[in-house]
Amino acid sequence: MYIMKKAAIEALPQVQQASRVLAELENQGLIEPAIASGWTRGFLTDTTPSDIDISYVGTVPHERAREYLRTILDEVKPAGDWDVNGIWNAQQAYGLRHTVENYLRFYVCSIDTVYLAADGKLHDPTGYGFKDAMGRVLRLNTYDTEDGRMPTPAEDVYVCMEGCRRMAKLGWTPTSGSVERIKNGVRNWDRLSPSEQERQIVKKVIGKYSSKEFNRAKAVYAKYGWGFVFDLAMQAGRA
Repeated sequence: MYIMKKAAIEALPQVQQASRVLAELENQGLIEPAIASGWTRGFLTDTTPSDIDISYVGTVPHERAREYLRTILDEVKPAGDWDVNGIWNAQQAYGLRHTVENYLRFYVCSIDTVYLAADGKLHDPTGYGFKDAMGRVLRLNTYDTEDGRMPTPAEDVYVCMEGCRRMAKLGWTPTSGSVERIKNGVRNWDRLSPSEQERQIVKKVIGKYSSKEFNRAKAVYAKYGWGFVFDLAMQAGRA
């Protein structure tokens, strides 16, 4: 069934337009330009797609890539909310050789990691993304912990907070491994600097929930040990 869903998404006019934009960027020297996360997630889970960010690798600096993108958008006039400032060279930023490595290491879960490439196809590098999208399953990626790598406290808290948000906002069901990581991640909160904690409160709590949503969302976060972030927001008079 998910194979039919994949084909239906790839046939959408706005998806085909996005593929054309990616192909035009390839013609300008960008290597492996692709779109993932909130935009593709919207189509996969029948929710509203978010703005469109592009990742790529190669020698073209992202400042020049922005100019290419602006010109291409003016020519193609594709549908969607394109974030021109969101185009990013993952190789120059993180030393990665392939765009998919950026998604696997830094994107939150299997569904977020499904990406659209210039070939017009959706690709599922974890092998779980399509099925998890159909079942609304939260399967946190673990690639940021492979090869002996240890995520920083800020990176781990980000993953945990985003995982909680997908459960609270979208109603996804976590895998047992995802539950374990989210609960274990609470210990990293106190390892953040005060400014990092403030940033999480402002961007990941206050910026994501209205005051009317606070109590309902807090109940979900509290189930996994993260309800205190809402208490901190309210103590600061920000809710």
